[in-house]
Amino acid sequence: MTSTASTDLSVADRLRAEHGPALTLGADCDLPDDLVIEIDTGAHLRIGDRVAIRRGVTIQVHRGATVAIGATVAIGEHTFVSAMVGIRIGDGAALSNMVDLHDHNHRVRTAAAVPTGQLVPWASGFEAAPIIIEPGAILSNKVTVTAGVRIGVNALVGANAVVSRSIAPDTVAAGVPAAARRHFDGAPAPTEDRRSLTVGFFGTSIMEHLEAVNAQMRTQANLPAVGSRVTVEGWQQRGWVHRLALSLRAARPHVTFDVRNHGEGGTTSRDIAGIVSADRATTGTDYDLTFLGCGINDVWRGFQNRLSEAVDLDEYTQHITTMLAQLDGYSRQIIVVGETPFGPIEDPDTVVEMNAELARYNAVAQRAAAAHGALFLDVWPAFTSAARHLPPDDTPGVWSDGVHLSELGDTVLLQQAERFLAEHRVIEALVDYPLLQRDEALATYGPLFARHRPA
Repeated sequence: MTSTASTDLSVADRLRAEHGPALTLGADCDLPDDLVIEIDTGAHLRIGDRVAIRRGVTIQVHRGATVAIGATVAIGEHTFVSAMVGIRIGDGAALSNMVDLHDHNHRVRTAAAVPTGQLVPWASGFEAAPIIIEPGAILSNKVTVTAGVRIGVNALVGANAVVSRSIAPDTVAAGVPAAARRHFDGAPAPTEDRRSLTVGFFGTSIMEHLEAVNAQMRTQANLPAVGSRVTVEGWQQRGWVHRLALSLRAARPHVTFDVRNHGEGGTTSRDIAGIVSADRATTGTDYDLTFLGCGINDVWRGFQNRLSEAVDLDEYTQHITTMLAQLDGYSRQIIVVGETPFGPIEDPDTVVEMNAELARYNAVAQRAAAAHGALFLDVWPAFTSAARHLPPDDTPGVWSDGVHLSELGDTVLLQQAERFLAEHRVIEALVDYPLLQRDEALATYGPLFARHRPA
């Protein structure tokens, strides 16, 4: 380990001479004589000012990749950093001794990945995703961080942990795999960019849930007087989708949720299939999470004798299958939401018949979800239980009119969605960056590191 400015300068000069423009090295760094830096073609390593690196450290930056180490970072002895797409260590972060950061894995040796059967370790290729360590984070001795993980501002990871899931800011995490042990009131620290998740909803009025809007009605300090008149100025989406979006943002304020509600009142699966296709064709949006629900209007139109609008079970099966196949191509996770049952909209015998038919549509949706690797959220039992146990004079119950949901019904659906997301750890998995084939990962995640590379 070096200890004098003159020695540090000679190490810095040697590294600059060896790597040329592939290395950007800041001022006043404390670097050891045995520091190993390997930078391949098209790769770049940026080391900020006042970085302290101890003996035995290796930094590998493979073809096209980027490693960006911020200012005033400390890296302990025998730490190993290896990037095939990108690793970013924020200002003031610390890696203790023998920390391992690898943003890539060997792909599974499937017949498709190794068609020739070549028996060498790299024959199947690699998959990769960024590792982001935000400012002020501290990794203790012998911590391993796997590909696709983001460790938040000020996070503290205990010794020997394996971080295979992202860790929120201001969190103490430990274990194998590392999990949050407690949260604390963290010190101020900058975040270079925020993790963003795009969430789409495709369905009927149960997802759309329009409410009339007047600006004065929403201003607590200037509410209209009782008995006065206000003008409807427009419509806004509320209901369980709006409340779920608020819940996600409140639970994870460090993540940006771009919520796009494409729910539309009165639609059948035939209509929603058109909305799904049109959305992709016009916006090209990739979704991290997609909710899909349809079927209630397919059934209802038949019982209303609006036969030209009704969708029979065979056509419904075709639409739900087509939509899932389309969404699967640009959604990381799909959740099919089973339709809520009908309430007292007709005479009791007719409602029983309607629900028996709707249950058949839900069963088709559940099978289609399983066939496409999607999750299925069955809300039917919660609704029938709530309706059965509520007092008869509790109006309007879970339905406002036997089809659309009351505020209580919205809350039942919201609770089911929140519980489902938690049980399946959906958001925790989505916060991680998805692993992609190496070259695809370089193209996809390049913008995360563009500002750390020479123009």
